Amino acid sequence: MPRFKHTAAILRLMGKKESIRNLGILAHIDHGKTTLTDSLLAGTGLLSPQVAGSARVLDYLEEEQKRGITLKTANISLLYQTADGALIINLVDTPGHVDFTGKVTRALRAIDGAVVLVDAVEEIMAQTELVVRQALEERVRPLLFINKVDRLITELHLDSEQIEKKFNRIISRFNDLIEIHGEPLFKDKWKLNSAGDNVAFGSALHNWGFTINTARQKKVKFSDIIHAYKTAEHEKLQKLLPLCSAILDMVTQYAPNPREAQKYRVEKLWKGNITSEVGYAMVNCDDHGPALVCVTNVQAAPNTGLVATGRVFSGTVKKGDKVYLVNAQTENKIQQVSVFMGAFKEPVDEVSAGNLVALTGLDEAKAGETVVASEHKNGVVPFEQVRYVSEPVITVAVEPKNPTDLPELIAAINQLTKEDPNLATSVNKETGEQLLSGMGELHLEIAMKQLQNNCGSIEISASSPRVVYREKATSKGVTATALSPNQQNKFTLQVEPLTKKAIKLLDQESKMRSEECVLAVDGHRNVLVGSTGKNDQLRKVLDFVISGFTFACNAGPLCGEPIGGLQVNLVDLQLSENTEQYNPAEVMRGIGKAIYGSFLTTKPVLLEPVYKTVISTPTELVGICSRIVNSRRGKISAFEQKAVSTVLISNIPVAETFGLSAELRSATSGRAFWQSVFDHWEKVPQKLEATKIKELRKKKGLPSEIPRAERFSEENP
Repeated sequence: MPRFKHTAAILRLMGKKESIRNLGILAHIDHGKTTLTDSLLAGTGLLSPQVAGSARVLDYLEEEQKRGITLKTANISLLYQTADGALIINLVDTPGHVDFTGKVTRALRAIDGAVVLVDAVEEIMAQTELVVRQALEERVRPLLFINKVDRLITELHLDSEQIEKKFNRIISRFNDLIEIHGEPLFKDKWKLNSAGDNVAFGSALHNWGFTINTARQKKVKFSDIIHAYKTAEHEKLQKLLPLCSAILDMVTQYAPNPREAQKYRVEKLWKGNITSEVGYAMVNCDDHGPALVCVTNVQAAPNTGLVATGRVFSGTVKKGDKVYLVNAQTENKIQQVSVFMGAFKEPVDEVSAGNLVALTGLDEAKAGETVVASEHKNGVVPFEQVRYVSEPVITVAVEPKNPTDLPELIAAINQLTKEDPNLATSVNKETGEQLLSGMGELHLEIAMKQLQNNCGSIEISASSPRVVYREKATSKGVTATALSPNQQNKFTLQVEPLTKKAIKLLDQESKMRSEECVLAVDGHRNVLVGSTGKNDQLRKVLDFVISGFTFACNAGPLCGEPIGGLQVNLVDLQLSENTEQYNPAEVMRGIGKAIYGSFLTTKPVLLEPVYKTVISTPTELVGICSRIVNSRRGKISAFEQKAVSTVLISNIPVAETFGLSAELRSATSGRAFWQSVFDHWEKVPQKLEATKIKELRKKKGLPSEIPRAERFSEENP
């Protein structure tokens, strides 16, 4: 028996691709995403209108309810009745806090259209720009809902003409983002027209909204809305201009259906052969083609194990199907097929192409996995790796209070990183501590709570958060030759900063990896270059060489921080005639020594991560906020006046942002709002660099002095 009354109708519509819309809700934090979602659920009969806006149905985690913010993506399938028939709206609500932008990026892989919310008072903010850019990079069509229009009337007391000017400014800036980040094929088609129906205006809190055309049809002027608020009759607007109809009618008309969208999205997201059987089926969203799913999220569920959520790009997935995980290179059997309804999974017999699905039985799956029917696994390439707009820049060291619990802690961390690939893990080689790196303080705070839940009764302790730094070469290094520890193998390498060509190719990673000379690309944008063409010896130990390259770049010789933006040129290697003399450890350590030997001659520097921080504050408090920013080595780049508020835009080193929230909250009595997002890496000021390097070396148990390059040379094994 289905738990939700409209599930049967949704299942009947799944094969009718023109009746499906895969839709995301995106916005800057506190611009009203979850309130809008509640309104859409109420409008389609899944929630009482009396609690819409406060129920936060898709924020079902305890931590989300407690904090009043969305921390994960959640999806639900809605049945929407139109004059032309019923539609399935597969709705995905996403986080607004920048620490969780990775979850937004992964959600975009599964959807074709997105409603971007903008607060009518605050206008387009830092996170708005970020989500629009993310959407356009995934070829997801953005639509606009200007929310909290009631505030323009009740707080700012604007008249119709002033409100219209504000709307036009927001729409113009939104179109500027499409012009900057959109691809030529789509930017003109996807730009907004305020006179049309691809922009909606309204109040999610008060549950009303309209497009210009619908307002004309109902003969409603904006002066009527102003009058409704001034006479305390704004509740009548809910019946006159229902928000659900305004948003979903806009989506029905302008968001593409999956068959339409996959014709232009597949070539961007998947670099396999489009003319192959699998490629053809995906482009045409064919229910009868080979089953292929892109996994966008995984999470552990009690009793059912790992739940992999994603989009079916072709074919039909059923319980009992044998499937192949392309990245994990393992075969699994689907134990259950479901559709997600918020916090609940509704088991179904099958889910066909163009729809969202939840699968159990894929225990090795991670976010980004490509799942294909086993009989079609040969020649299938994985989906393009998701490109995140931020990086893990803050780290905590974690250890069990009882050393015998270490294996269980490691298992719990592995489970956590399966669910959240934006968390990076490593091991402190000197102390043995497990290091967990995240996007920001909130990201790590939530991760640590989840880790404690995963650990059950195990007691764990965590250090105070610290910043992740980068080591960088500034010039070409010498050609360095190093011996393996047993002195039987010789490796010659030369390192240099990435060339402009390599940097360009890194932004199209599949092209970079297809270059014949590129042997490996790691997670810190380092590239190993060489040729296996006529080199039989290199082919024998290539995996060991790549491991040595990755290991060395994970912890550089300056202070054990990751190396970034490095090109490692493999010049030569000479292996012992005795195969027992070039085991993995010998090759890895020999490669690492040669990399260090060359890197230390490049005049290396230490880089620190820098946030772009946007503070919205009452104009009279700008001076206070400016002084706080300046006291933290911040550089103010712009001031923008927005109604009664001023937006202060600055760059602040991440190391200086600990405690920033508390200081701003105290200094402004809670009247300032802010958000920080990773922006770039910057050289640590020279007067601080030596001290910082010594401090980092001490924390890691390394000798206080940076080693000399000669230590890693052929003569010093």
